[in-house]
Amino acid sequence: MKKTLALVAASMLLAATPVLADTQPLDDGSGGLKMKMKGVSLDLGGFIEAAGIYRTRNLDSDLSTPFQKLPLPNQTGYYQDETRFSARQSRLSILAEGNAAPTIHLAGYYEMDFLGAAPTANSNESNSYNPRVRHLYATADWDSLGLHMLAGQTWSLVTMNSKGITPRNEVTPLTIDAQYVPGFTWTRQPQFRIVKDFGKQFWLALSIENPQTTSTGSGTNYALPGGNLTGGLFAGAVSNNSVPDIVVKASYDPSWGHFEVYDLIRVFKSSLIANGAATNDSVAANAVGGGMILPIMSDKLKLQVSGIYGKGIGRYGSGQLADVTLDATGRIVPVTEGQLLTGITFDPTSEWNFYGYYGIEEAQREPMGVAGRGDGSLQNNTSIGAPTGPGVPAAFQGQLQRIDQVTAGLWWKFFQGSFGRMQLGLQYSYTEDKYFSGTVGAPKATTHMVFTSLRYYWQ
Repeated sequence: MKKTLALVAASMLLAATPVLADTQPLDDGSGGLKMKMKGVSLDLGGFIEAAGIYRTRNLDSDLSTPFQKLPLPNQTGYYQDETRFSARQSRLSILAEGNAAPTIHLAGYYEMDFLGAAPTANSNESNSYNPRVRHLYATADWDSLGLHMLAGQTWSLVTMNSKGITPRNEVTPLTIDAQYVPGFTWTRQPQFRIVKDFGKQFWLALSIENPQTTSTGSGTNYALPGGNLTGGLFAGAVSNNSVPDIVVKASYDPSWGHFEVYDLIRVFKSSLIANGAATNDSVAANAVGGGMILPIMSDKLKLQVSGIYGKGIGRYGSGQLADVTLDATGRIVPVTEGQLLTGITFDPTSEWNFYGYYGIEEAQREPMGVAGRGDGSLQNNTSIGAPTGPGVPAAFQGQLQRIDQVTAGLWWKFFQGSFGRMQLGLQYSYTEDKYFSGTVGAPKATTHMVFTSLRYYWQ
């Protein structure tokens, strides 16, 4: 009986061996969690982070700083500082890759963190914050044709790349702050993208992307978030847009540096009801942007510059200024804005990374002659006084004109190997919000911030 059981067990083990071999980890010496399963390679990446946050003003915020909402003297947060700890930027990613043919490559990528916030999320006891989608897309690449297709949610085509126009090569600031730096132009949104490369040196791309409208000024326009008469499943969260955002981009990679330029086309819906009749029309807006990366000292010291100028681009900046405002009749008017980010990175060894950035986002005045209408209306009351009593803030009706930030930081990778890496990060930033001048002065809001991070990457 014992011999029979042993033979059965041995037979089962031998039968299972091919299945196990088909899902074994890939031992390529690069570390990380990699597997191959039925012709598809899976790369499980990500990191676990324990972060610390200190701000000289209380923004009631986690790792994503609302740069456009620094407290003014009429708010209690102006008189408070804040200290927080967070693990919510911890990240998980899955990259699946397979070849339909020797020159046809397919891939799917998913990435999430915990910076979402359900209505039940809080910091009282369990800190039960929910996962959110960062990236979720599929790609197909035809080497012989030099064609690349992407469909799903990822960085907008306006985000600068380090080389070519390919996903997972975007140049994002090295900050701990999850909102990055004012002046950094980006979104992560659903899109359909087609790219053509010419010898992997010159690239052309077209992307059709999910639209959304942000606004400033008082009044009602039923195309804006919260202005939808019929409500709906996502009432108050999305705007009414009938035309997607369109981005056309060209990129060039010579033997020295990386250069790119793009055009962003947007169409805003305006919906009004007057005298019992509805009026719907569309307002087009255009903006031009670009960027470059210049290696000053081989690959150790690099300078980067990126920016965009035009109408209706507020939602594409880390500072989140407004896309549009309203005129005296309530009709949508795109706001003219400029965004600029300059940065320098220095990597003296494989263990150390140093960085510094200066970013600015500035809107132009769009006065409409009516208090609360337009952007930077001269009729607005911009006087700021101390709160007149507990919970009674002083009156203020200003609108934000400009956001500046200077920030610097470092990363120290003190453990590196086939097991992944562990690193420490430190970041300091100074941020200033400046409001349009109105009936009295042009108020400013400022804050100093310090971030720390301990991360373990298993990738």
